Amino acid sequence: MKAALFTDVNQIKLHEVNPSQPEPEYVMLDTKVTGICGTDLHFYSGHWSSSETYALGHETCGIVVEVGDNVTEFEPGDLVAVEFFSHCGRCVYCQTGNYNHCQKWRWVSHNAHGGFAEYTTVHSSGLFKLPQKMSHEEGALVEPLAVAHRAFYQAGVGTGDRLAIIGGGTIGQLCLAMAKVAGVKETLITVKYNQQAKLAKDLGADHVIDVNSGDFRAYIDEVTDGLGVDAVIETVGGGSNFNEALAVLRKRGVVVLVGAYFGPVSVDLWPVVFSEATIVGSFCYGYTGIKKDFQASIELIASSKIPVTKVITHRFLLDDIAQAFEVAADKRSGAIKVQIHQ
Repeated sequence: MKAALFTDVNQIKLHEVNPSQPEPEYVMLDTKVTGICGTDLHFYSGHWSSSETYALGHETCGIVVEVGDNVTEFEPGDLVAVEFFSHCGRCVYCQTGNYNHCQKWRWVSHNAHGGFAEYTTVHSSGLFKLPQKMSHEEGALVEPLAVAHRAFYQAGVGTGDRLAIIGGGTIGQLCLAMAKVAGVKETLITVKYNQQAKLAKDLGADHVIDVNSGDFRAYIDEVTDGLGVDAVIETVGGGSNFNEALAVLRKRGVVVLVGAYFGPVSVDLWPVVFSEATIVGSFCYGYTGIKKDFQASIELIASSKIPVTKVITHRFLLDDIAQAFEVAADKRSGAIKVQIHQ
């Protein structure tokens, strides 16, 4: 089969490889659609080291074609979406609903090819059945929506609150969509590119702030009469964005960090002490309340409450994955979500 492997910084190439047969508790999928995630771009750009042995890709929708021993929940023909990681179901974190912190946590396609291959082998603990009417594109967007679902609820905002979102990429836009569904009083989102601004307006943002031409802090100060927002979801990463989040937060507000951080950053912590701010991390997904973020996201998509496919800007075939990564890595291309179709 064909599988796309990272061969160097900013290089990904197709190779002919043997499919990874499903071991006990694993399932083989016929890969249909896989989105290029920000995480994949970090591997592509060399921020993180990547395997040159197995194809990555985890924003995946596929059809079950084979199951390994001890798999009883799935059978050939099932349409499924894939979580980023597997979990044991037995450790203290799994038993308390925090399976994203599983003590045996590992990539869902551990020692096997992920979604950037024609066939994907994944651990059954990271699989969710999808309604047969759901499109493959929608199925591949369950994973990023689950990330946004968890981040939004970590912020603890409701109908009377103001929420600011830093970053107009996929996760920022889906956090915005979550806020609109939940009836948040006022939403603000920062963008850097025209396609991000257009989508944010389409999703119903009350305020879209272009950081290239506007002063984020001054804008929020004016909009809130100097009070600040109730919560900020920071989706980009980096010390400057963390500081911006603290600067526009009201006293006793909440900052949710969901963006990637590659190393130590310089952050002014006095605002945390002075304003008694709460800083919360948001890692992947688990349970929010009594429901898994993944299951809640499937329901939001199936009910058409969140039009997830609006974030898709580009579609490529697996044969053209090198071009797809070039487009996804350069937001001047107009990219928000780039998907690989098979």
